[in-house]
Amino acid sequence: MNKLLHTVGAIVVVPYVLLATFFLYVGELARARGLGALIEIAWNSLDWLAWGIYVAPALWICLVATGFVPSLQRASALCLCLLAAASFLVVVSLSSSQVGIGELIVLLPCIGAAATSAWVFVRIGRKMK
Repeated sequence: MNKLLHTVGAIVVVPYVLLATFFLYVGELARARGLGALIEIAWNSLDWLAWGIYVAPALWICLVATGFVPSLQRASALCLCLLAAASFLVVVSLSSSQVGIGELIVLLPCIGAAATSAWVFVRIGRKMK
């Protein structure tokens, strides 16, 4: 059951991580002063984009795979919980308007993934004692 919850949580959190990354990038562009700064940010981001195309899927596969290794399940659940919580906090804190009930409904799967991963982390910890 832990493996299924972990895999579903890892799949659910992907769009929220992408949304949080987009919000961070737009925030960086908004802080730029002038066209030269915008071009510099875009140029520096190309390196991250080139590495991210290969590294991000590999890290995601590692996150899912560690959920299937019994000795690494607890650490993997903690990583997934922190990833979902960080994505939620970035989206909420960088939102241009006050977060209402509609936004919370959209973010509910991310909150659920964080809560489920935290529950799995605690549950595995209790089994170890």
